[in-house]
Amino acid sequence: MAAATATAADARPFPLHTGIATVTAVERITPKMARITLGGDAVAGFPDEQPGEILTLIWPAAGATEPVMPLEGWRYPPGTPEQHARNYTIRRYDRQAPSVTIDLVLHGDDAPASRWGGRVRPGDTIGVAGPRVHFFDDPEADYTLLAGDETALPSIAATLERLPAGHRALAYIEVADARERQPLAPRCAAEVVWIHRDGAPAGRCPKLLDALRAATLPPGRAKVWVAGESLAVRGLREHLRDERGLTFGPMQAIGYWKHRQTPDDVDLDG
Repeated sequence: MAAATATAADARPFPLHTGIATVTAVERITPKMARITLGGDAVAGFPDEQPGEILTLIWPAAGATEPVMPLEGWRYPPGTPEQHARNYTIRRYDRQAPSVTIDLVLHGDDAPASRWGGRVRPGDTIGVAGPRVHFFDDPEADYTLLAGDETALPSIAATLERLPAGHRALAYIEVADARERQPLAPRCAAEVVWIHRDGAPAGRCPKLLDALRAATLPPGRAKVWVAGESLAVRGLREHLRDERGLTFGPMQAIGYWKHRQTPDDVDLDG
């Protein structure tokens, strides 16, 4: 895996690329996960330094046919109408095509992104901006610990495919039920534990935290990456840092989304 660092990532202009991408393929890989491939000049020439880099999708404002793209520093031109934007993991990047594959969790029509993901078809267009690094490797780590709900699954899957052969990795993945499990293709020496909520609400199920509490972790230095619902991520971070004594330096704890009952003071950055 390339030894990109936070310093190198911070040196990138932000956003690095912007433009209008075309949907080239749509696949329902599980009942609640859509795989969407985007192509065209807007996704050409992306860096591919670390697994799970982030691409922002931008939808046009009501009544508009195309979104207004942000300028450097994520500034919009004066008078830009309110637009919907969400960050997604780059599940796979094909430099030759060029194309970007994104896995998007579907949870009904209440959220604009989920509604779009359930209805999008090849030939549709979408604004894109990015990418930016979302995972920083730790060359000194003896093993990598990954944990999260289905919103973290694309990044976990991409990371397992990019960690070096022979590197030990543990992945704890919470999904709604057995139908949401995906075949994974780790290059590293990976142990994957699937946790099913089986009717318990997303973001309020203790099973992932319980599984980590019961886990026997390897000795040595851990690179830790956890993501999912913000309050749940805070619980995972506190357990791993305060109860397990794992070094906070190589840890990344990221709140991808918030349950409607999660207090506002729980930051989305975990």
